[in-house]
Amino acid sequence: MTGSSADIEALLVDGSDLSNPTPGMLPAIFRDIVGRLDAAGLAYAVVGRIALALHEQARFVGEIEIVVEVDADEHERLAALAQATQAQFAAHMDPRMCRLHIVLTLRPSTCAVEAQLLANAVTCLWFGIQARLASAEHLLWLWCQSDSLDHAVDASALIKGGTVDLYGVQRLLRETDDEAATGQQRLRLAIGVAVLSTTSSFSRFMAERRARLDPHRLPAWRLPPNGSQEAEPA
Repeated sequence: MTGSSADIEALLVDGSDLSNPTPGMLPAIFRDIVGRLDAAGLAYAVVGRIALALHEQARFVGEIEIVVEVDADEHERLAALAQATQAQFAAHMDPRMCRLHIVLTLRPSTCAVEAQLLANAVTCLWFGIQARLASAEHLLWLWCQSDSLDHAVDASALIKGGTVDLYGVQRLLRETDDEAATGQQRLRLAIGVAVLSTTSSFSRFMAERRARLDPHRLPAWRLPPNGSQEAEPA
């Protein structure tokens, strides 16, 4: 199952406070920072739940997370881009002005696998502009590097969606895992949760289906030649 930026926008309504416009500003903020990155000629890839919707169903988003390729001496340039967007949308991004503000995270790529993440990003129309989103494999690799509960949930959802090459993720983890192979352990756990969730959903479906069936109705192979529902005498 795949979502779209339109699916995300449909979720950006604060049901507890319909007068709060901040969630709905996320697409505009996204367009602004991606436009600044493109104008600066920087290679980047969007990660997090915004990218998850490309590979699985959309979920509510309150953060824009982007990995950017910059040299070691360009970190200040990256910070300046983020600050420019934050100044433009301060009413929706400054925690002093908005309690449930939108968070923007720009960070430099840190290793060879993240360089691959940037190279393999998928270009598509997102929130009305062309943007580069991380592949399913690199998203899952990133989440297996983190012990965040949100990341564990998103990893299982991505696996359940059936769009990710798990062998490819294992190869990425072998390149970056520590001696304890923590990432591999988190991947196995996410796979287990996804399988259990799928099995549970199928079991519920079959139980509901059986409940809808008439227990007195005969299957076709037991019907008499005249096609009636009365069984032939033994």
